[in-house]
Amino acid sequence: MRSFILHIIFILIGFTGLSQKLSAHVSNEKILVGEQTTLTYRVTTSKSDSINFEPQRDEILSRLITSDALNKEGTAFEIIVAFEDTVVLKGSKQQWTGKYVVTAWDSGLFLLPGPNIIISDSTMTFDDLVIDCRLTAQKKGVDLYDIRENYAEIPGEPFDFVKFIKTNWWWILLILIALIGGFFYLKRRGVEEEEEVEKISLKKRTLIAIEALENEKMWERDKLKEHFIELSYILRSYLTARYGISFLERTTFQSKRILSDKGLEDDTIDVIIRILSRSDMVKFAKSKPDVVEILKISAMAKQIIAETSPLDIEDAD
Repeated sequence: MRSFILHIIFILIGFTGLSQKLSAHVSNEKILVGEQTTLTYRVTTSKSDSINFEPQRDEILSRLITSDALNKEGTAFEIIVAFEDTVVLKGSKQQWTGKYVVTAWDSGLFLLPGPNIIISDSTMTFDDLVIDCRLTAQKKGVDLYDIRENYAEIPGEPFDFVKFIKTNWWWILLILIALIGGFFYLKRRGVEEEEEVEKISLKKRTLIAIEALENEKMWERDKLKEHFIELSYILRSYLTARYGISFLERTTFQSKRILSDKGLEDDTIDVIIRILSRSDMVKFAKSKPDVVEILKISAMAKQIIAETSPLDIEDAD
C-alpha cells in the first residue's frame, strides 16, 4: 500500500511539472556595442499557481564565452528600460511574461544565466541566453578578429597670431612696458655718462693719460719705443683738441709752424718741439734715454699741458 501511494505522488509531481512551461527568448542575439535588445521570460502554469519573480534593478551580470572556458566574468548588461511583467489568463491556465530591455558596452560572446522564479513555493530556473556583442557589424563571408588597440596623437591646432594676442595681451603689454622702460633707462644712463665724461676737462684727461703711461713703465719691459710713440700721440691729440687743427699727421717742423701761427710763445713752442723731436729720435734713430730723462720729458709734457690749457673754475680755486 505504501509503495502504491509513493507511485501516485511521483505521478502527480510529474503531471504538475508538465503543467508548468518555462521559456526564455532574446529579440536579437547579435547586437552592436550600445545597441538594445529585449530579454523575454515566459511561464505557462495553472491558474491557481502563485508566481513570484525578483527582477534585477540596474544591470545583469554575464559570463564570457571563450574557446577555453566559460568561467570568465563577462560584462554587465545595462538595463535600459525597467523590468515589466504581465499575466494573461487563458481558461484554467495563466501565462506570465517578464521583459528586460538591455545593452552591453563591451564586445564578446556573453552568456546571461537564466533567472530563478518561484511557482507555488517551487523554485525553477529559466534557460540561459547567449548574446553576441560586436563593435562593428560583420560582413557576410568575412571573419572578425580582435581589434588591436592603438592610439594616434591628435595634431595640435595651427598657431593663430590674432588668437594668441587676444589671450595673452596682458603679459605682452607688460613686456613691452618693461622694454620701453629699460630703453629709456639705458638711454638716460648713457647721456649721464657722456655728461660726466664731458665734465672732465681736456687738461685733466690729458694729464691722467700721461700719468697712466708713466705708471706702466714700459721701458722696463724693453718697450721704450712704444712709450714714446704713446707719449707723442697723447701730446699731438691734446694739441689737436686744444687748437682745432690736426697735429696727428703733421711733421715736427709743420707742427712748429702751426703753433707759431697760433701765437704761442717761442719758449713754449721750443719745449713742445723738443718733446716731439726726442720721441722721433727714439722711434727712428733708436735713441735710448735713461729713466731720469724719460721722466723729465713726461714732466715737460705735463707742464706744457698746464701752461696751454685755458683757465677753468677748479684751477682758479
